Amino acid sequence: MSGARQANSTGRSRGTLPSRQDTVTADVLARLMSGEQLTGLEAVIDASTTRLAAIVWYLEAAYGWTINRTDKLVACKDGRKETVTEYFLLPDAIDQAAATDNVAWCADVRVARRDRRVKAAEARRIAALAKAARKHQQHPGQYSLFDGSAA
Repeated sequence: MSGARQANSTGRSRGTLPSRQDTVTADVLARLMSGEQLTGLEAVIDASTTRLAAIVWYLEAAYGWTINRTDKLVACKDGRKETVTEYFLLPDAIDQAAATDNVAWCADVRVARRDRRVKAAEARRIAALAKAARKHQQHPGQYSLFDGSAA
């Protein structure tokens, strides 16, 4: 297992904050600034994203954050053991964030994300209507897997 990556080449651990607070990017950063350690599965459940690694990269590249990572061994339901990446901020970065106005920013992000989730039921309803209205059109030359006939 690899150890945690400590800092980027400039030694910075703390970057700037995203201006939009209702985004997954802001949610992930707020969770990290609150001391959470996130894996991909936790990000799916808690932050509604399957792209945690991409968001971490974006926070580092676009906002200048140094987000640390370490490998973590987890047990699977089927008896396997797998290694996953866990992302976190070092305590110094969390302390720096707490010493500034970032605590209020994190609270604002939680409210913005909560307000966004209120709209989820309506978004699901609209998506279901669009899916029902769309007729599946199979290419004329494509054959059915089971009966061998063209659609």
